[in-house]
Amino acid sequence: MKIGDIVRFSNEHTSQGGHEYTKGWIGIVVSVKTVGNHVPIDEVKIMWRAYGKTQISHYDEIWWNDLGYEPFEVVSESR
Repeated sequence: MKIGDIVRFSNEHTSQGGHEYTKGWIGIVVSVKTVGNHVPIDEVKIMWRAYGKTQISHYDEIWWNDLGYEPFEVVSESR
């Protein structure tokens, strides 16, 4: 994923118990970077539009790697 990509949560994610509410979310990647001083980790920030509201959420590789599946699907790539 890169800045400007339009994404949604993957079917694997939305089918997990308690995550069904994310099924209709559409987002745009607003930041992709490495954070942390002692132990650098990759992080992505996504601005979501859901339920008539906008919010920015961040996801780091620690969360992502614990899932065992891809949580996001790119709907449209930026140029």
